[in-house]
Amino acid sequence: MASTSDKLEDCEVCGTTKAKYTCPKCEVRTCSLGCVKLHKKELDCDGIRDKTKFIPLASFADLDLLSDYRFLEQVGRLVDTKKRNPEKKYIRQTNLPVHLHKLRCAASYKKVSLLFMPQIFSRHKENTTFLNWKTNELSWRIEWIFPQAQNVKWVVERTLDNARLSTLVEQVLDPISSGNETDIEKLNVKLALADKLQFYRAAGLTSIKVLLKAEKVKKANSKFYDLDLTLTLKENLENKTIVEFPTFYVIMKDHSDMYEIIDTDEETSDTECKSLGARKRRRNGFDKKEDEPVNYFFNDFSESDDEKLDNKQQRQNTPDLDIPNYEEL
Repeated sequence: MASTSDKLEDCEVCGTTKAKYTCPKCEVRTCSLGCVKLHKKELDCDGIRDKTKFIPLASFADLDLLSDYRFLEQVGRLVDTKKRNPEKKYIRQTNLPVHLHKLRCAASYKKVSLLFMPQIFSRHKENTTFLNWKTNELSWRIEWIFPQAQNVKWVVERTLDNARLSTLVEQVLDPISSGNETDIEKLNVKLALADKLQFYRAAGLTSIKVLLKAEKVKKANSKFYDLDLTLTLKENLENKTIVEFPTFYVIMKDHSDMYEIIDTDEETSDTECKSLGARKRRRNGFDKKEDEPVNYFFNDFSESDDEKLDNKQQRQNTPDLDIPNYEEL
């Protein structure tokens, strides 16, 4: 009969050959490459040692201490590498490259609060909003979403802000007639889009509402602005906050009850209001306590200051006497 030590030396997968390898993660003993692959498939094991695995203090050895030390060094190198990443240079709104700064200034001139995300975010990488510096024309990247057509998404790379919103909706609903497309692949994509938007075209503009995704408001994920189809894109975006580029939701008027529609973006979150108010109070010096006690032992008062303080205390302690002036006597 085989002993326990002999059983431990056998392969735990096939059980017929002596084990040669030990899995760094699950510590399964195997004998060959086939058994290694089989154990990874059955146990869903990747074979990578878990460096954060709990080890009891009684079985904690010098090699475990060295492994933890090297793991901390690796974490430190990774953090230092992330800090030196040039893509994280422009992560604040006050430190922008020249073209983004001019783009934000142009949007602000048109009464639009334009915010940018860090460079590593996909929404920032996809943004194709363009400012023509010579003509001062702003072309927005617009993302159209159609919830009543299985949430079909269509992106227009550049759209002038002086275009009427109803015209833009008609161009999206009928992409074939909006332009002469020669590329076969793009033409097939537009044909597929036109086929999915048949319900919207049949309803017409009179039965359609265009909503703008709200930003920087309370519960912004579920709030929208109702846009006017008769106005231009510039007029619809006035006094709104846009993160990178606007996202429009085209819905049927019968489904408008499913969306929380707000009028203006003045409804900022409580945290933003509190932080803004706190910054203003600190800047104006209103956070200081009016009746703050004065430490007379450790303050460097001059003699004139002491005299003024004594005179002030004497005036407060002296009762008000109704003594007439000498000229009146």
